[in-house]
Amino acid sequence: MLESAEIVLQKYTSKDIPLLFEAVKVSVDRVYPWLPWCHPNYTIAETEAWIKTRPQRWNEGKEFGFSIRDRQGIIVGGCGIGIGLSSWFGNLGYWLRTGYTGKGYATKATKLLARFGVQQLQLKRIEIIASVENINSQRVAERAGACREGISRNRLLIHDKFHDAVVYSFIPNDFGVE
Repeated sequence: MLESAEIVLQKYTSKDIPLLFEAVKVSVDRVYPWLPWCHPNYTIAETEAWIKTRPQRWNEGKEFGFSIRDRQGIIVGGCGIGIGLSSWFGNLGYWLRTGYTGKGYATKATKLLARFGVQQLQLKRIEIIASVENINSQRVAERAGACREGISRNRLLIHDKFHDAVVYSFIPNDFGVE
């Protein structure tokens, strides 16, 4: 568990299935344009199947996912780090539940997660990749203190369309770690 005064990041468990499903379903309109897994016909079976894979993916050192919760325990989103082909590199992603944007949850989660990646996972580079059209995601990365490195052309494939993407990064020095 990772926490700040406002939020808690918790590993997913089977108890989260109905809570996560509800959070996803109410967020489809906002999230689907950027994250195709959050589609209009999303089912609770998809939530169950995904959550079942979390412990194995964590143990393999491939994915480190967390629910983002407010201090009342409501799932307000999700975040995680996926490890690239090299164990020293990760990609950080996040999404927020509709109705919980603009409150700093994603920014706080990103800061906590990036620190976890550097300090606990000992990553040497963590990237955030956001479509140039996804201004909200870019703002989260910037407010969290990620370094904007530039635009990569055709970097993301979303809904069968290639998107140029802004690349952000964190490195250990950003957290006072060598």
